[in-house]
Amino acid sequence: MDRASIDETSSYYPPRARWYSHFFYPLHAARRVLHLEKIHLPGGLSALQFALSLALPGFACFALGRRMLGRAIVAAYVLASVVFVTALGYRAGAIAYGLMISAHATSIVFLLGHWLRDMRFRFKLALGLGTLLVVWLLIYSPILGLVERHWIMPLRVRDQVVVVSRGIAIISVKRGDWVAYEISGAEGQGLYLQAGFGVERVLAVAGDHVRFTREAVFVNERPFPLAPHMPTESEFVVPEKMRFIWPTIDVTRGAAAQASVTAAMQQVAMVPEHQIIGKPFKHWFGRRQLP
Repeated sequence: MDRASIDETSSYYPPRARWYSHFFYPLHAARRVLHLEKIHLPGGLSALQFALSLALPGFACFALGRRMLGRAIVAAYVLASVVFVTALGYRAGAIAYGLMISAHATSIVFLLGHWLRDMRFRFKLALGLGTLLVVWLLIYSPILGLVERHWIMPLRVRDQVVVVSRGIAIISVKRGDWVAYEISGAEGQGLYLQAGFGVERVLAVAGDHVRFTREAVFVNERPFPLAPHMPTESEFVVPEKMRFIWPTIDVTRGAAAQASVTAAMQQVAMVPEHQIIGKPFKHWFGRRQLP
């Protein structure tokens, strides 16, 4: 009898480990070290199962034998996650974000409700709303804030949403790069420049010589087309820790002269490094973000 036949028919050989078994080794090690196998909660769940039920949407349903409900929650969560990422910054993404929180909270409510089934409806309703609030404030809101501060952030720029990569070094921002940045705005003497966010090319970096004429703007003597409200006679050197970025913003002139508008725009165009938010992705899941 060959070895393959022995493996299939003999009880001497133990079952072979699955290919994914090594992924669970750290969990099993932690369980042994912390003696979690000695802790059992109502419903026959171990401490590890209880923790996973709180952390993973739908896991509680699988652990308590409601696999169909668990599959539905997982499917809803995955679908909402896909919509949230692809429609980041839009209303559809916000709705999907709420559905993710709701699916997670539903899973936790199912876990807790398994032990509180005899409670009154009012208490169950309060439990559901409280769980939803806790999941949002203690889990999803901090995670979303962390992601937006360090990795990815959607910005509304005029009439569109632009998804920006936050993980850049300011020193890497070069002349000609597209950047997302904060526009400080300006007002006074019948003039108002609206503050907000912009996505523009960097015209010049620290140390560059900028010269305006009636025909073009020259950066280190290289010509570029004039943009609206640019001066026709001026020159300067970009200071340290600054970038020169000509903004596309709404201008309310009132009685202000064109010279005042130009001076205010030139002041706003001198962008400190700390106002640069990141670099926009050229495409975001099939959506073109840059010209």
